[in-house]
Amino acid sequence: MLLAEKLYYFTHGLCCMFFLYASIYLLYGKKTPRLRMVLGGVVVFWFLLEIKDLLLYSSATVRNTYFSTLLLMIDMLAVPACSFYLFELLSTGWMNWKRAFALSSFFILCLLGYAVTASDSWLWILEVYATLYSFAVIIILCFAVRRYNRYVRENYSYTEHLNVRWLRQVTFLMFICLSVWMYSCLRSSWIADSIYYFSSLLLWACILYYSEMQEVVPIADNIKMKKLFSKELTEEKKEEFVLNENLIQALHKSLKEDELFLNPRITLADLAMTIGTNRTYLSTYLNTYLNTSFYDYINSYRMEKVCQLLSDPTCTATMNEIAETCGFNSLSTFRRSFVKEYGMSFAEYRRQMNKNS
Repeated sequence: MLLAEKLYYFTHGLCCMFFLYASIYLLYGKKTPRLRMVLGGVVVFWFLLEIKDLLLYSSATVRNTYFSTLLLMIDMLAVPACSFYLFELLSTGWMNWKRAFALSSFFILCLLGYAVTASDSWLWILEVYATLYSFAVIIILCFAVRRYNRYVRENYSYTEHLNVRWLRQVTFLMFICLSVWMYSCLRSSWIADSIYYFSSLLLWACILYYSEMQEVVPIADNIKMKKLFSKELTEEKKEEFVLNENLIQALHKSLKEDELFLNPRITLADLAMTIGTNRTYLSTYLNTYLNTSFYDYINSYRMEKVCQLLSDPTCTATMNEIAETCGFNSLSTFRRSFVKEYGMSFAEYRRQMNKNS
């Protein structure tokens, strides 16, 4: 047996075990979060795809054009399956069994059409439709991610484990994985198939890693087609904003005197409840009247606290200690805010202060 063939069997077996373990890990437990269940279901499907590939070990299956094409068309069901998780991630509660069937129905129809007629036309139709479906998903995600990020900045004072910047890395890895898969379909090669299995392992390892840390953002209407090209989630006509001086004073007191911004996980709803108003009024005040987001507004108070600490010449606190003391949820957010405020990194600032002293 060739070394390349042995590598193929090893990587395929590794994928089978990986997806089996990941499925059990994600779906184990009675109170599994919804997003985790959707991801678990997608991983189970990928495990079944890997098990299906065991049929390729039979030389009779490989030589039979009908069965080999049928297996290839089954692989294309992975396209809608992956979109299920992405849609649920960006719009909590959007995915259900009815929508899952609707999104995958044409894929299934083409598969059944080929199974009955053995006509290659069904394969061609499915390939074209899968390409169009992928482009449509990419367009939807571009707008959905923009609205998602806007919502996070308007409602949370931190973005770590809330933002979905990691989707860029995953998209790049998915492009590599699909490219290798397409090459292996056009030109049979033990090495190409092994690289595909390795790339799919890397892809799903990244997805599982980031998903494990991802916090669910309660956005329900982010994947509605009628709002596809809109910048905001709601299209409701906003009432004319009337400035309430008492509420504004209560807002300033809660931040200036009570220093609620020191809570690293404070949200717009928390602050609105504290000052006795609703999140819609507070959001309108920040976005329309002050022309800022809740995220930037709270971090501006945190940076004021940082300035107070650093203005003390006896301050010897480390960057970690200052960030934690001033309410920053992570060092990455602190670094970005610090550079924006001072025009230099924290280390550069300390070196300059030491020279001046």
